[in-house]
Amino acid sequence: MQQDHALKVVNAARISYAKQNAAFGANDQKLARFLWEHGHTSPYRHSFYTFHWKAPLFVFRQAFKYQVGSTWRKYEVDGHTVSAEVFDVLFDTDKGCSWNEISGRYVNWDEEFYVPLVMRANPPHGNKQASHDLPAGFDHAGERERMIAECREAFRLYRERMDRGVAKEIARMCLPQNIYTQAYWTVSLQGVIHFLSQRLPDDAQFEIRRYAEGVYELVKPDLERLGIDRAALTAG
Repeated sequence: MQQDHALKVVNAARISYAKQNAAFGANDQKLARFLWEHGHTSPYRHSFYTFHWKAPLFVFRQAFKYQVGSTWRKYEVDGHTVSAEVFDVLFDTDKGCSWNEISGRYVNWDEEFYVPLVMRANPPHGNKQASHDLPAGFDHAGERERMIAECREAFRLYRERMDRGVAKEIARMCLPQNIYTQAYWTVSLQGVIHFLSQRLPDDAQFEIRRYAEGVYELVKPDLERLGIDRAALTAG
């Protein structure tokens, strides 16, 4: 199985002509760039990555939709196992899910949560989703301390509820959205590009933008080989 992410993209495109290359070259970059610029993105689904994330819960809820599911399974033909594994989407028993996260039903959450150093405000007009830093005169430290105190109180009540015999799956319901959780995220290169194009621009929420920047640095060498730079990702 090919492990070269860039080569898998162009060979997935060339299969239409029953051709493939053994190595990635200059002409391959031109082909990959052409495919991407003209919306022929299905070849980009055949390269995929698995990331291990640790992030606040609300960041995961924003990232969760960027999925292209895949299941790898072996098949038998006439009683013999097929030598190659098959990439199967239509019959994925997990219904295309490519996200596996810590379950609050099985573990006790640690008292670890995210609180920003600088508070932000929504603009009075225009994009209601946008935010900007509140001025230096705002009591950022005081607001942060109040948020931290609220989180600690929520965790205290969470632990007390379990001490009274309440199940983890119920006790967790009142925990704040800023608790840290972890997950494995498997996604195609097409999905990665879509994620980056929406979460790298300045109008994306600061917290998920920081994770997008981390993902970009990890896949940057592959994107550069395919002729896709950061400016192209965030254009338009």
